[in-house]
Amino acid sequence: MKTLENLVPKLIEKTSDKSLDWTPGEHSQIFEAEIGKHAIAVWEWTSDEDGTEGVSLGIKPIGAKTFSDVVFYDKYSPRHDKFLELYSCARRSALKIDRMIAEVEKDLEGLFPF
Repeated sequence: MKTLENLVPKLIEKTSDKSLDWTPGEHSQIFEAEIGKHAIAVWEWTSDEDGTEGVSLGIKPIGAKTFSDVVFYDKYSPRHDKFLELYSCARRSALKIDRMIAEVEKDLEGLFPF
């Protein structure tokens, strides 16, 4: 049986090569991408009970309010690192970090000493 976890390597690959574009979600730590008829979201979370941190990945039909499936991995899970990598890639894509850095580098090149 396939799970959301099976998608993570391909999501990282397609995000890294800029084939997949992410957007900010409703909350500051959620990033979303639309793929065909489905929406994928990835987010970081912290447990209110014990402060444990983790990353989750969810899938739903576009326009649906509720996720059809969600996986949660806390920082103690051996799978956490891959999910954190996906979160980081999605965040960079959604917030256009690479473009901002390129713009700042270009602006720095134009600065001259006083």
